[in-house]
Amino acid sequence: MNARLVRLLSVAALPLVTGGWLAAAAAEDSSGGPRYTYFDVGYQWIDVNYAVKQDGGQHDGLKLNGSLNLVKLGPVGLQLFGEFFDGSFSGVTTVCDNGQGGTEQSSSDRDSQSIAGGLGVNYRVLEKTDLVLRAAYVDINKFQVPNDKCQLVSIDDHGYFAEASVRSELSENVEIEAGFRYADLSDSDISNNDVFLGLGYHVTDYLTLRAMGVVFDTDTGFELDARLYFGSFLGRDTIF
Repeated sequence: MNARLVRLLSVAALPLVTGGWLAAAAAEDSSGGPRYTYFDVGYQWIDVNYAVKQDGGQHDGLKLNGSLNLVKLGPVGLQLFGEFFDGSFSGVTTVCDNGQGGTEQSSSDRDSQSIAGGLGVNYRVLEKTDLVLRAAYVDINKFQVPNDKCQLVSIDDHGYFAEASVRSELSENVEIEAGFRYADLSDSDISNNDVFLGLGYHVTDYLTLRAMGVVFDTDTGFELDARLYFGSFLGRDTIF
């Protein structure tokens, strides 16, 4: 065959070969274990928001989670992540001075809002199972409490949380997550421990429905959300 024709055919075939290789790599990346480039939208019911708690009360409202996988070096990956909660706190009755020598009770709902952001590291311990360590700065930017006149006033606090968990793809459609989180708030000088267990069902390669339960001692919580793995649209789970 003419040498020039061979070169032309080789050049023409290169995009097909490269495209096939990239597609295979993307498929392998999306099915080879937990992914870390995603955005969650959900609703949360929880007794303790980080470390903010009052006996008998519950926080419930909108919960947003996001993660961006920065780089993967062999079995190790590095992520940026954030969490946002905006809702209300209810279920607590406070007895206050009515200003006339008597008392009155306040049982109204209170605003509850928080934001957290930090870094995470995952290590591939098995083919589709990761050990994940995360740490974040926490800002309780709004939490209402009644003053001695039962008027709601907004307070804030800040601190951090540290978390260790295991994420595993049990099958093509099912993922589980289990771990432990410790949160500490500096101004209030309070802390909290949580054990959590999550289950995800992959509706498609990029959409997962999730349920997360939290429990420790008598504290409980539950979260339902939809997770969008937007890295799937790019054919990769990392930025670099």
